[in-house]
Amino acid sequence: MNDLIDIDWEQLHQVSEDDPEFELELLTMLAEDVKIHIAELRQAVVDRDPLAIAHEAHYIKGASANVGMIGITALASQIEQLATTKLIADTATLVEQMAIDLSHLESYLATKTAID
Repeated sequence: MNDLIDIDWEQLHQVSEDDPEFELELLTMLAEDVKIHIAELRQAVVDRDPLAIAHEAHYIKGASANVGMIGITALASQIEQLATTKLIADTATLVEQMAIDLSHLESYLATKTAID
């Protein structure tokens, strides 16, 4: 399962000051937060609202970058860039990939909290 999530562990260890419990807390908070913003992002895509798409993607990019979530950060960056240039046709596919990455993180967290 660990190989399904794309995390910069060094970044996460640095932010958490090498506290494994705090890392799980940070990742859990991120997962909960990003889930809400992905829902908002999906709605912005349905509404074909490039400003809202860019705003949500920017938020997700920053939040995920802080804890080293490489895959979600990269997808959010791509979505933000597309929205900024008003090329939003391909954003739905990227949002769904982000949701898949988030589900991998949630599965990882579920296994970690089940063990503890």
